[in-house]
Amino acid sequence: MATENRTVLQSRLYKVGPIPASRCKEPTARATSLAKVKQYYSQTLDCLNKAWEPVILKAGFPFRAPKLVVYAGRSANTYCDLTSTAVYCDGTIYMSADYDLKNQKTYDPLWTRTTMAFLIAHEYGHHVQAMVGILQASHTREGILSNSALALQESRRRELQASCLSGVYLGGDKKFFPARGSWLLKWKWTVRNRGDEWNPQRTHGSKTNHSRWSRAGFDAADPAACNTFAAKPAVVA
Repeated sequence: MATENRTVLQSRLYKVGPIPASRCKEPTARATSLAKVKQYYSQTLDCLNKAWEPVILKAGFPFRAPKLVVYAGRSANTYCDLTSTAVYCDGTIYMSADYDLKNQKTYDPLWTRTTMAFLIAHEYGHHVQAMVGILQASHTREGILSNSALALQESRRRELQASCLSGVYLGGDKKFFPARGSWLLKWKWTVRNRGDEWNPQRTHGSKTNHSRWSRAGFDAADPAACNTFAAKPAVVA
């Protein structure tokens, strides 16, 4: 497992420096229809590609844009397990519009926007992991671990890093998005309340640690802030 350990602990991704701003504004589409949700995510994906491509190339890896599938119900034709509202699988980001449409209609429209921005950037974080080999190495490490508690900890390291990388993108583009005022306050609330304490298996990290890593990425706007694999167990619990 030495190769996998080096890949997750010493990735060149941690040495590239701050992410360049995409200079993109938040999409104006709101989650009022499937078409509008697709528009929001498609425009955001273009911005994520623009910001992350030079980072990946600087780290010495080939860049490839992920595919995007935005679907309603279970109509997405895929072998991937779409049991969550947002999934990264085999180079494709799957986003469930049902979740966004319900939130927009039933809850807080501003929370819907911050959640949408967080979720697609989180799944893109997994794509970043895949492009630099961290995703594959982490899954291998998890599979080798015979202790279920350690395997769950590995999953949390991987997921918390994706959330940190989500924050990195938004932090890099915060002046243009813009991420400030009531939007930023709601985003901070959003990442502070996405813990896995209520899940049957603790695979994504507590509310406290999810907030810690998401905000660390935002504040630094630099992947160097996201080495969850070198972190002490308490901050990936």
